[in-house]
Amino acid sequence: MPAIGRKKQLDEKAVDVTKKANAVAVRARDHHWISLVGASGEISRDQSGGAQTSFLAAPGSYVVRSDGKLVSVAATTIEMPALGGDGAGEAALLQLSSDAADLHPVDGVGEIAADGAAYCTMTLAKTTVAGDPLTRRKDDDEVFLRTTGGSLTDDHGAPVRSVKLSSGRAKFRLVSEAAPKIVTVEALGQPPLGQATLRVEFV
Repeated sequence: MPAIGRKKQLDEKAVDVTKKANAVAVRARDHHWISLVGASGEISRDQSGGAQTSFLAAPGSYVVRSDGKLVSVAATTIEMPALGGDGAGEAALLQLSSDAADLHPVDGVGEIAADGAAYCTMTLAKTTVAGDPLTRRKDDDEVFLRTTGGSLTDDHGAPVRSVKLSSGRAKFRLVSEAAPKIVTVEALGQPPLGQATLRVEFV
């Protein structure tokens, strides 16, 4: 008989990214999230639940963690278009976070009330592949947004479908539905930014 209240043990694998590679490819199953962890802590987290994902990563040593089973973890190379202007040759990423309280740290999913009025503030950030913030004036990309539930608004409650970064950052709100569910918020940037996702639960 399984022990009641026992926390699920996380799976993790170490990986070294050499100068010939720029990413970590991961295959997993039975999971809600996968994260890439560096020397300074978590760099990026995929909460899409897909069987395969990749994280851009500068050369170095990393640990991949998941609340499911890591089937394979390997350094790889992803072709990345260069940023124009004086940022030529520099790749960038999007990271999405929220201030929703995570009452169950094992699953990494923040929670807000399922009452159709509660909201959490989502923060979108542009970073280097190593996770360092990019806060230059030219980091003013337009990023498109979508969600599988609830609604996305600005600080005044007006619906939004995209946000424009200011010095590499932007904020918006996710407003809940009046029914319990888990939703995925997705931010889509023009290449080479790609996308970032984050799951939030209405409880």
